Amino acid sequence: MPTLPPLDQNVNLAPHTVLLGAGASIASYVHWGKTGSPLPSMQDLVDVLSLREEMTKAGFETRDINFESFYDDLVSSGQNEQLRSVIESRVYAYFSSLALPAQPTIYDYLILSLREKDLIATFNWDPFLLQAYMRNECVTRTRRPRIAFLHGNVAIGTCEKDRVSGVNGRVCSRCDEALQPSKLLYPVKHKNYANDKFIDGEWRALRWNLERTYYLSVFGYSAPKTDVEARELMLEVWKKNRTLELAEVDIIDVKARDELEKNWGEFFVGHHYGIVDDIFSSYLFTHPRRSCDAFASATLMADPWHDNPFPRFEALEDLQAWVKPLIEEEEAFEREEKPFSGKPVPPNKELEL
Repeated sequence: MPTLPPLDQNVNLAPHTVLLGAGASIASYVHWGKTGSPLPSMQDLVDVLSLREEMTKAGFETRDINFESFYDDLVSSGQNEQLRSVIESRVYAYFSSLALPAQPTIYDYLILSLREKDLIATFNWDPFLLQAYMRNECVTRTRRPRIAFLHGNVAIGTCEKDRVSGVNGRVCSRCDEALQPSKLLYPVKHKNYANDKFIDGEWRALRWNLERTYYLSVFGYSAPKTDVEARELMLEVWKKNRTLELAEVDIIDVKARDELEKNWGEFFVGHHYGIVDDIFSSYLFTHPRRSCDAFASATLMADPWHDNPFPRFEALEDLQAWVKPLIEEEEAFEREEKPFSGKPVPPNKELEL
């Protein structure tokens, strides 16, 4: 028999883990109206970073080029170090220049949809997730999910000596020396995740969570061929999950259902999975901060909760105000062991659009 998740007073203490790929940032960018610099996928990097001229000068054919395969071949050959340096410096500079708009984005909703027991693990280099994490501190304080940057991130700095990470550009909380930019892992087939102490720690956090996760959401991540090692690392520990036969997997992606089922089938157990093309239709956003609790109540207790979907807000302050009753309920549970109600957040007339 599978092990039941840790349930107490209508509360499921098992984590919800969210995996983010480039598609998540692109969806968030589209959601806020495509203001500012364009956000590239791996396939768009060549043109967005104006790399075709340098690649042509170095003797490469750029028509119908696959950037991930190209970069992997470049590294494997050990040649054209100058071109590789140009690519990496432009990537870092470009992604460092990106910033969230003032209005709430998918990343703001995502941060506020999860609790401190949960984890968001991202493969993305862009700073959006950390920016959303920081600007929602005013409402969630210590009640925000853990974030793991699996390929490094332009917004993260590290102190290797003290094994401290923080916002790039700030100082180490222990030695007061400037944090150094985290290493970015580029798209090569054979990545050494244990070679960098910071990235190794991020992967340890993900693996710990996957072994205990009751709900797994994959948002805009296709596990490409250059991430074969990452996929194997995740699948290995996912299969050790003691609640695996009860857990749920959601794939949030615009690709065809058949393609997604084929790509992620190894992670599914029976029919315990769902596929949606809009994160606002996912369990994560229809039961914010209560995804694991609501799913356990529906499947284990035969007592489904009503959906409590995020409203769409124009102002970040309104989104933050909407989640406060949920946070207060969490505080009441910890303080008084008061059960979660399982009821939707009462409508606030002042916040209606």
